[in-house]
Amino acid sequence: MNPRVATGLYSHWDSVIKVDKKILEWIKNSKKTKPSGTIKSMSEAVYTIDEAVKKGGKEFLISENVYNELDSLFPKRELRLGGNGNNMGRMLFSMGFNPLVSYPIRPKKLMIRSPDLRVAIGDKFVIPKNAIRDDPEYDHIVFEFGNDRHILSWDPMTSRGIFDSDFLKFACNKKFTDILVLAYAHLLLPEHKKKTDVIIDMLKNRPKVHLEFGTGSEESMRYAIEEFSENGCCDSFGMNEKECMTYFNASSEKEKDLIEASLNAIKEYGMKRVCVHNPSFAFSISEYAPKKEIEALKAAHAASSDSKRLKHFIEKDGKYNICLVKTETSQNLKSLTGLGDKFAAVQAVKSLF
Repeated sequence: MNPRVATGLYSHWDSVIKVDKKILEWIKNSKKTKPSGTIKSMSEAVYTIDEAVKKGGKEFLISENVYNELDSLFPKRELRLGGNGNNMGRMLFSMGFNPLVSYPIRPKKLMIRSPDLRVAIGDKFVIPKNAIRDDPEYDHIVFEFGNDRHILSWDPMTSRGIFDSDFLKFACNKKFTDILVLAYAHLLLPEHKKKTDVIIDMLKNRPKVHLEFGTGSEESMRYAIEEFSENGCCDSFGMNEKECMTYFNASSEKEKDLIEASLNAIKEYGMKRVCVHNPSFAFSISEYAPKKEIEALKAAHAASSDSKRLKHFIEKDGKYNICLVKTETSQNLKSLTGLGDKFAAVQAVKSLF
């Protein structure tokens, strides 16, 4: 029997810009200013894109005026279904699950393009095309290059924490949901970080919860980490290697440094499980059975990328099992959209159920 899964918190468009020679020339010739916090000028945006091409993509929050300038500069962009909840839900749906997915906004084009996921309206569930409202459409601008992507995010829904209240009513209650997989906090502007309290208050009779980290607003993400752990509202944390360095103070992206930092963190926060992933390997530090953890990591790699040569290792540290899977990933992925979200959803469901 499949678990009852809910994924959230956002569904929106990703609008993709493929970085070519013309864009590289634009980057080279544009003014660049190192940002601190939310990006408020084009020179700051260009700085981050330049750094992404050189060192790897990240996600940044941008102001409305920067979004408008980018929108004007790059009017022809490829629209893809995106958002943390939507990416996770579509992955699980393709695997035969029937997830409940969060749609805080429900414009016609977005809902028609969505697969037949479950959406909450009042006290019932419908498919997206039957949940259309006269809502605005938002997109997050994505620069793609090689097998990497750089995300510049602005919209009132994610930045201010406009939640799908009907979704949360079902998703936060174990009477209706077995596993809730969340990713949202990094998109909240710092002045709205306490919107996390809304979710915490709804998790009194909670299902198992996995919180996926992200880059964007470090202050808001840290607030969520502290609140979820202090209130005992979470079973599992998930992140990539860069986020492990940011939030757990790993000294490098090497396996041993990431594992050491994660071991320290799982003890500090009193979690049952932490999972860290990148395209080449993933590991969990967990109180759960090693066999289940290895199966979860392998299934997540297989679902989210063209993985080959899966090898695994198991170690023990007190009550925690350290399970690591190494993989060789294709250099020509068909789509980069939501790979981290897809990995997060599959490994969380497979390990927690």
